[in-house]
Amino acid sequence: MSRNENRSRRRLLEVESSVAFVLCLLLITTVSGLAQTVDQPARAVTDPGVVTTRQAITPAGAQSIFDGRVHGVAFGRSSSELWVLQRRRNSPRMQIVNLDWSGNRIRTRIATEDAPGLQGILFDQHSGQLFVAATLTARQRRGEVGLLRISPSDQRVVSKIEGLGEYIAGAPAIATAENTAGNRIAVLPLIYDNKVAVVDLKSNRLLAKVQVGIAPFGAAIDSSGTVAYVSNWGGRPPTARDLTLPTGLDPKADRVVVDRQGIASTGTVSRVDLVTKRVTATISVGLHPTALVWDQSAHRLYVANGNQDSVSVVDTSTQQVVKTIAIQPFQVRVPGIAPTALALSPDGRRLYVACGGINAVAVVDSRSGHIDGLIPTAWYPNGLTISPDGRYLGVSTLLGAGSGWSDNPRQRFVHSYRGSISVLPIPEASQLASFTTAVAENNRLALPSREPLARSIRNSTPTALPLRAGEPSKIEHIVYIIKENRTYDQLFGDLARGNGDPSLVMFGADVTPNHRKLAEQFVLLDNFYATGGNSGDGHQWLTQANETDYCLWPGYEGRSYPYDGTDPIAYSAGGFIWDAALRMKKSVRVYGEFAGRMPEDNAAMRTGLLDRWRRGADFTTDWNINAPLEPLNKILAHNFPPYTQAIPDVVRAKIFLADLKKWESAGSMPNLVIMLLPSDHTRGATPEFSTAKAMVADNDLALGQVVESLSNSPFWKKMAIFVVEDDAQAGVDHVDGHRTVALAISPFIRRNHLDSTFYSHPSLLKTIELILGLPTLSLFDLIANDLRASFTDQPDFSPYRAETPAQSIFEVNPRLSTLKGQARLDAIASSRMRFDVPDAAPTALLNRIIWRQVRGFNTPYPRVRQAVFAPLSIDKDDDEGEDPDDK
Repeated sequence: MSRNENRSRRRLLEVESSVAFVLCLLLITTVSGLAQTVDQPARAVTDPGVVTTRQAITPAGAQSIFDGRVHGVAFGRSSSELWVLQRRRNSPRMQIVNLDWSGNRIRTRIATEDAPGLQGILFDQHSGQLFVAATLTARQRRGEVGLLRISPSDQRVVSKIEGLGEYIAGAPAIATAENTAGNRIAVLPLIYDNKVAVVDLKSNRLLAKVQVGIAPFGAAIDSSGTVAYVSNWGGRPPTARDLTLPTGLDPKADRVVVDRQGIASTGTVSRVDLVTKRVTATISVGLHPTALVWDQSAHRLYVANGNQDSVSVVDTSTQQVVKTIAIQPFQVRVPGIAPTALALSPDGRRLYVACGGINAVAVVDSRSGHIDGLIPTAWYPNGLTISPDGRYLGVSTLLGAGSGWSDNPRQRFVHSYRGSISVLPIPEASQLASFTTAVAENNRLALPSREPLARSIRNSTPTALPLRAGEPSKIEHIVYIIKENRTYDQLFGDLARGNGDPSLVMFGADVTPNHRKLAEQFVLLDNFYATGGNSGDGHQWLTQANETDYCLWPGYEGRSYPYDGTDPIAYSAGGFIWDAALRMKKSVRVYGEFAGRMPEDNAAMRTGLLDRWRRGADFTTDWNINAPLEPLNKILAHNFPPYTQAIPDVVRAKIFLADLKKWESAGSMPNLVIMLLPSDHTRGATPEFSTAKAMVADNDLALGQVVESLSNSPFWKKMAIFVVEDDAQAGVDHVDGHRTVALAISPFIRRNHLDSTFYSHPSLLKTIELILGLPTLSLFDLIANDLRASFTDQPDFSPYRAETPAQSIFEVNPRLSTLKGQARLDAIASSRMRFDVPDAAPTALLNRIIWRQVRGFNTPYPRVRQAVFAPLSIDKDDDEGEDPDDK
C-alpha cells in the first residue's frame, strides 16, 4: 500500500471515529453487508457517512434504507402495511412503495414520471386508497401540480386530478366523510401559487383554488370537509405599512414581511371555509409553519414552526393561539431544532414532533406542553405516521444513512442518496429515557438538570482565540473571504505533508502559488469540509451556521435560488453573522456577499476589464450595487460587484485595496470584513472566454494581493484572515467530495503547521464569534470544533509576499471555428450553459469539461468519492446532461 493510500486510510478512520455513525440501538435490525438497490431496501449499511456538524446518528426501530431520497411515509389499513414516497436516485421521478417493514420486503412498487410533493403522501382509511401530491410532467421547467389516486389492490395510479398549480405541491388533507352536497373533499397546498386547491374526489375535479398566505405548505381538514386549515411558510401577505422584500428576482415576485435583518418575520395559518371557498381567519403562529395536525374533538390544531423551534397550539373554536410549546429539549437553548412533521396519538395525549436539526422525534405531552423525551432517528426526519391501532410510530428521513456509492463501494457519489424509514413500537417510559440520553449524546448537548449550573470562570488575559465569547482577544479584525467550488485535492493533492492524492490535482503550483504558499507558510487544513452541497445552501451555512427547511427540501422552486440574498424566506431566524457583530457594537463591511447578482455579459467584458487592470485602471466608480437584502446596504461596499464570472477577481481586489488605503489613512478598520472572490468557479470551455486555469489563477493572484496588502498594513498585528469555498460542488477528492480548501492566516496562526482536526463551515463562524465576542447563531456553530489547534498566542508578524502565477490570467479559450472533435463538443456544451447563477450549469458535465481542459483528453476522469455528508445539505439536483465521453 502506498504512502498516500496509508495516509488516506488513516484519515478516513480518524474522520469516522471523530463522529461515530452507530446503527445499534435497541430495536434496530442489523443485516450487515447489504447494499440497498432499486428493488430491495437495506436494513443497515456498512459505509455510512460522517456528519460534518459533529452530530452522531443512532436511529431507533427497524430501518429500511432506500436508494434515493424519502419524502414521506404513511401507514395503510393495518400496522403491517406501510407506504413510502421516494424520489429515485439521480432523477426527479418518484416511486411509491408498499413496504412490509417488519420483513424489509417491498410488496408493491409503483413508479411514475412525476416528482413528489413535500410530505405529499396520505393514506385514506375511508376508501382504502393512497393519495400522492406530485409535480406532473416533471421534465418540464414549470411542471404541473396534480393529485394522484392509487389503488393498492390494482397496484397502479387509477386517476390524476391535473392542472391544480405550478412547480411544487405541499401536503394534502382529505375529509373522512362526504359533505352535505355529497362531495368528498380534499385540499392541496400549492406552494408556488399561494393557493390551496379544493377538489372533489368523487368526480375527480377541481372545485376551486382559494388564495391563502405566502408559500402554503401543510393542510388539515375536518371530518365533513367543510373547514380546512393551511400553513403558510412565508407568512401573511404584507400591508402598506410593512417592511417587505421580494422572494426572488422576478419583477412580479411575492413580497414578504421581514424584520430589520431582512428575514421573513411572519408565519400564519389560514382558516378556509370550504363551502364558501374563502378564508375566514388568519392566525399568526411561529416562523416557517409547515406540518399541521388537528385534534378536532378537542378543538386543538398543532402547528410545527420550523424556523422558530416551536409548536403553536390553536383553539379552533376561537381561532386563537392558546399555547406555544418550545421545542428546546437541552440544557442550553439553541436555534436549529427545526420541527418538520407532526403526529398525534389516537387519544390525543401525545404529540410527536419530528426535529430535523437534531435527528430526533420529540415526544410531547399535548396538554402540558412538556417534552417527555426524545427518540433518535436517521438523517433529517421529515415525516411521521402512527399505525391505525396506535401501537407503532413510523418515521421517514430525507437523508437517512447519508450518500453512498455509485458503481462500486470505492466510487462514492454525492447524488447517491440513501433516505430511510424506521418503525418502532411506541416507547415505554424507561425506553424513552434511554432514547433521550442517546439523542443528547448524539448532539453533544446536555439534558436539563435540576442542579444549578456552575458559574463560568472568565479569563481576563487576552488570548488569540478565547475559550468563551466575550473574553478578551488579541485579534480585533477578521477578514472572511468566500470563494467558489473547489475540493482539497484539486488544489492541494500533491502537498507533501497533507492527506492528498497527486493524481487529482487540477490547479497546481503554476496556477495557485498563493493558495499553496499560504497553506505551507501558515497552516494546512487537510480535514475541512463544506457543510453545504451547493451555493443555495452553502451561503446560508457560511453566513448563518444553519439552513432552513425552505432551502433544504427545497421549497423555493419557481421562486428563487437563494445563494445571493434574494429570498427572505430562506434565512434562519438566528440571523446573519454581520447582524450579530453589529448588535455587539462591532463595525462591519461586506464586499459582494448576498449582494444579488449581475448579468453574465459576453467574453469581451471580462477581457476588457483584464486589459484595463493591466494598464492600472481605477475601478472604484464602475459599479453602484444595491443588495436585494435591504438591511445589508448600510454595511455594503456599493462599488464592489456581487457574483458574476464576467468580472475578474483582480478587479475586485483592486477595489477592496483602495478601501484599505483609506482605512490606513484614517487609522481605523472594520472589525469584520466579508468578501466574495468567485472567479474560481470558471466557465468551462466557453469559446473566447477565460480558460478555467486562467480564472483560477486570477482568483489566486487576487487572494495573494489582498493578503499581502493586509499583512503589510498597521492592522496586521491584530488580524485574522479566513478563506473558504462555499461548497465543493461535486468535485473530485480521494477522501470525500465535500472536503474543500480553507485557509487560516494571521500572526497568531501556527507557522508551517498541519492541522488535521475535523472542521467544517460552522467551525469558521464559531472561531469568528469567539474572537469578536459574538453569540452563537445556531446549535451547529455551538457544537462545532473551533480552529484552536491552529492558533498560538506567540505571534509572528512577518508579512506575506504574494506570488504571480506562472499561468497567464489573460489566456482565453479558442474560437469555436478552430476546434474539432471532443474540444469542439466541450466548447458547444459550455456555450449552452448558464453561468449567471453558480449552480445553473450541469455540475457533472461541467466538471468533466474542465478536467479535459486542464488534464488533457487522454486522462480518464476520476470517479467522485463521497464519504462525508452534511446533515442539512443536499446537492442541487439538475439536469446533468450527457457527457460526450460517457456515450
